Order: sequence, then structure tokens, then C-alpha cells
Amino acid sequence: MASPRIVLAAASLVIACNDAGPAGASASSTTAESTTTTSTDTTTTEPVTTGAPVTTGDSDGGTTTTGEVTTTAPSTTTGDDTTTGGLTRCPAVAPPAQVSIVADDQIYETSGLVASRTQPDVFWLHNDSGDEPRFFAIDAAGTRLGTFEVEGAIAIDWEDMSSGPGPDEGEWLYFGDIGDNPEVRPNVTLYRVPEPDAAAAAGATVTVTGVEAIELVYPDEPHNAETLMIDPQTGDLVIVAKGDPTRIFRLPGPVAAGGPYTLEEVAPIDFPAVVATGGDISPAGDFIAVRTYAQAFLWLRPPGATIADAFAGTPCTIPLALETQGETLTVAPDASGYYTMSEGDAVPLWWYAFQ
Repeated sequence: MASPRIVLAAASLVIACNDAGPAGASASSTTAESTTTTSTDTTTTEPVTTGAPVTTGDSDGGTTTTGEVTTTAPSTTTGDDTTTGGLTRCPAVAPPAQVSIVADDQIYETSGLVASRTQPDVFWLHNDSGDEPRFFAIDAAGTRLGTFEVEGAIAIDWEDMSSGPGPDEGEWLYFGDIGDNPEVRPNVTLYRVPEPDAAAAAGATVTVTGVEAIELVYPDEPHNAETLMIDPQTGDLVIVAKGDPTRIFRLPGPVAAGGPYTLEEVAPIDFPAVVATGGDISPAGDFIAVRTYAQAFLWLRPPGATIADAFAGTPCTIPLALETQGETLTVAPDASGYYTMSEGDAVPLWWYAFQ
């Protein structure tokens, strides 16, 4: 279950004080802070089209153009080394662009969001606690492509989902039943399924079989968490717990179904905020993004670095639109930016392009 609504007022105040600048209607031109270095490096950019039809404009609902979003994905060449794809410095981020309004009476409290890495313009999402063990597929226009019931699963407090490697080839979807507001659960559970074919559902309800459950135990005491990530390089399971200080736990991959498995803590970390509500690791594993209700941060992960190495580095600040209760963030399949979406009825799907 999400935190009490009183946090929303606090979140608004934090936005006003965010040194990266406020995001949303009052400051839609704000971009992320980026590091500036003096060197002889040469940076080139190539246009990348996300393929998602979007409506751009202010976050108050005003619109200017409708079409595809074109962004630039950095390809950096230095005098001593070459990085093909992947971020090597804090990115500049375009103002949030509204992709669509997701108005569906079954989708009312989105707490997990994944941009499919194998099916263009398909987004997977699920509701917060109180719903059945199910998830949905929508397209970039916000139209529901199908409803997917997870056979044999239990939904105590589903808080986040992720995409990553599984026991067989192809992408797997992971669902984190990791919410625990009173911090009393002796264990938490992840469910994973092979990514379904969204178009084949044809708008109907489909029962997903082949479900695997992974039971997890924290090394010290129960924690409340809303952020689940899968490392595409190693298959590690990563959970970011809410609280002050923010604490991060992992289970080294590849992970077999079953358990209970005891998580290990990732330390040290440089996390400048509390109340982590969602996050993602890029498809190549070269950066990590975690958000709160009002702020978002990105950690670069150089080649050969572990998750712990990345989190120990200084994060970049990246923008967020003004959302009522934002608990999702997913990186685009081509890593050219990221998407967010808030809980609530008829809410926008936001796109943030790396420039």
C-alpha cells in the first residue's frame, strides 16, 4: 500500500526546493543537472526515434504537437577509449512530454510500469495493493491490449515490476509483492513469468501459466519497499527499501525459483533522498534510475562495475513531471530516455528524452 496521502503535500514542497528545478506545469523547461568536464573528448549524437506517438506540451494538459518523439542518444568517443551506446556522463533531459492519458476503469492505481524491450510501443503495468494478482498491457495511446491473470500468485501488496533475464531465453516479467507498511512480513515474494504476447490477447483476459515464485528474506528485519529492479548483466534481484536512510538489498543472480533466499545489503550508497517509490536499470545495465514522489536520480555504471559500485557513486539529478503520487519509472528499450506514470484515474504517461 502506498504511503499516506499526507506525503503529497510534502512532496509538493520538495519539488519547489529541488535544486534541479521543479518539474511539471510551472517549469516544463527544466532539465536535469549535467556534469561539465574539460577534456579533449569528442561526443557525437545520433537521432533515435522512440516510435511512441505522443502529445507534447505543458504538464497542465496544454498541447502543442502530436507525433513521434525524436531524441538523441549519446555515443561518446574519447581519445583513449570508445563507448558504443551507454551513458558516460550525466545526461541532459528534455522537458516531460505527455505520451497519452491512460483512462481505463481497471487501471486506477498504477504502481509498477515496464516498457517492453521486445514488443514496440507496449507497456506492462499493474495496480497497487487491493487488486488481484494480475497485470495489464497497454499501447502508447493508452489503450488496454489485454489483462493477464497470474496463475497461482497471491497479491498482498504488489508495489513494482521489472523486466530482465529468467531461467529460459527471452525477457521475463518480475512482480514484486514487497510492500509492507507496518514492516512485519517475515518474507516477501517475487513472481516471474515469460513475457506474454500482448497483441495475441486481443483485449481479452488471459491466464498466464509457467509462473515462478521466489521467496526472499531480509538479512536483519522486515522492510517496506516499492522498488524492484533486475540487473540485465547478472540477473541479480535488487530491492530499494523505503526509509531514512535508504537501504538497498540484492540477491546475486541467476536466481532459481523457490527459496526462501536471504538478501544481502548493498553498501555503501550515495542516495540523497528517502521514500524510494520506483526505479529501473537500463537494458544494457549501464545506468540505474530511482525515483521518489518528487525527485529522481540516475547513477552511471561503467563497464565492469557492480551494482554496489554504481550506487556508491554520485548520482545525477533527473527531472520528473508533477504527478499526484508517482510510483513508477521505466527506461525505454533503446535507453534513449525514460517513462513515468502516477497512481490515479485517467493519468498521463510521461516521456523524458535524453538529449
